[in-house]
Amino acid sequence: MKKKLVASCLILAMSATLFAGCGNKSEEAGGESDGQVTIQFMHQQVEEERLSVVDQIISEFEEANPNVKVESMPVNEDDFDQKITTLAGSSELPAVIEFSQDQAKTSVTNQLLDTAAMNEVISTKGEDAFFEGALDVVKTEDGADYVGVPLCGWVQGIWCNTAMLESKGFSLPESWDDVRAIAEAFYDPANQSYGIALPTSDSAFTEQVFSQFALSNGANVFDADGNVTIDTDAMKEAAEFYKELAGYSMPGSTEVADVKDAFVGQNAPMCMYSTYILGGCQEAGFLEDVQLALPTNTESAAYGCVTVLSISNQISAEESEAAKAFVSFMIEKEHNEEWITMAPGGVQPVFAEVAEDTAYTENEAIVPFAHLLENVGEAFDNLKLFGSVDGKNFMAMGDITNSGIISKALNNILVQDADIDAELATAQTSVEGLVK
Repeated sequence: MKKKLVASCLILAMSATLFAGCGNKSEEAGGESDGQVTIQFMHQQVEEERLSVVDQIISEFEEANPNVKVESMPVNEDDFDQKITTLAGSSELPAVIEFSQDQAKTSVTNQLLDTAAMNEVISTKGEDAFFEGALDVVKTEDGADYVGVPLCGWVQGIWCNTAMLESKGFSLPESWDDVRAIAEAFYDPANQSYGIALPTSDSAFTEQVFSQFALSNGANVFDADGNVTIDTDAMKEAAEFYKELAGYSMPGSTEVADVKDAFVGQNAPMCMYSTYILGGCQEAGFLEDVQLALPTNTESAAYGCVTVLSISNQISAEESEAAKAFVSFMIEKEHNEEWITMAPGGVQPVFAEVAEDTAYTENEAIVPFAHLLENVGEAFDNLKLFGSVDGKNFMAMGDITNSGIISKALNNILVQDADIDAELATAQTSVEGLVK
């Protein structure tokens, strides 16, 4: 109750400062003659059911902040980046924008966001309120600021069918050796049984799955000084292990659907996928047997994507105060839970207070997934990404992934049986050329 009161006071305090120093931009872009401030909230929740939840949260905010009006701006995911580019070009970015961590990083690089405003919201909430990894991956390149305020997210690890594991005497894997032993024990391709389901195609999915093994072995694309570190012994060890595991997976160049189908169809006891696989497991009737494992070699590592709320720098001071109040409202426990339950299972909390709240865990939509919340929280605490090193997030990583340099090398190694040393050396040279 005390935390909620403090957060509510923050919102009221922010609202009270909305009208100090009104300028011309306020009247043009959001200030009104009656003292009300209007801001826009651009998001990707376009389905009717989700829109109704967004509208409900906005109504609750406006009731608590009668001098602020929030206009909902739903935009399809496929059109989102282009819409940002168009609005930014005309200096008409909405006050609050729902971004993925990578979209937010791009917008900070393009100098479209107010990092000071987002730092303030996070500082007031308290950095320790967020899962550590969720904050680490939304820092700027120098590690000094945040590109957005974490709202929710999804994580990826090794999903395990515990009933299948127990049938052969295995528990959840804790190390690379454990994963190898399980994969070998279940591999029986003649009967469409595989040890683990992994992607091997030339795709971003393969890169992100491989990154989890590389990072758990201390290998990254950059070191803390920004030097490219692909052609290293640690990366080679990870590539060798991934190739070994791929030998226990489905044949050929496999993709997202192949991995999901194998695990949901119970043709493999383990798979690498995001939390969005849980809906399929629920439909297949074995969700209660599913657990998330983060096997380590030298350290723990989980892959994931954090959804953030970012604040534009193309708005007036009054609108900025309103935006900070709205974002702070959105990350209050009660309202954050409303947001997350729009997509139960797939979308997960980035706050311990939400993951541990009985009102959330006992929500009818969440109950089937509640046994996974501790695992997911651990994954968020251990979130690591290629290009994220010692509190820095090298923005060039987006260009590297988009170039396909790493995914092409992996596909050559895994499917074309290319020499690992040669492929890593080529990738090293290519990335060095890209980031010059």
